[in-house]
Amino acid sequence: MYNPLKYYTQEALKNMNDKAKEILSFMYPPITMYEEGGEVKIEADLPGFNKKDIKIRTDKNSVTIEATRKIQTEGTVIVNQRPEHVFKRVSVPYEIEQNADLVAKYADGVLKISLQIKGMKTVKVE
Repeated sequence: MYNPLKYYTQEALKNMNDKAKEILSFMYPPITMYEEGGEVKIEADLPGFNKKDIKIRTDKNSVTIEATRKIQTEGTVIVNQRPEHVFKRVSVPYEIEQNADLVAKYADGVLKISLQIKGMKTVKVE
């Protein structure tokens, strides 16, 4: 027998799940950014991604992190809030040196990026 309340409840939950994934994709991955020794350091949590599927781009004042993965599930999926695609643009409060080498390491689900700040030098006090 057709139950409109059950049908609309299921549709509302499906829409809420889709919206939750959109919001999660916007906020995800959580990052920490700090300056140390003339470099901007960014750490981003990306558990479950393969490092070959992570792309990083820089421009004058921002860093873009993009990653994709395929999530394989068995059986009927009831809820899936794990993002398959991540796109995050991070504004950096300094100008990034474009000619310097970009250093990025990915281990234990954490992406660590080091960016040289343009025109900043560390002076050693003797």
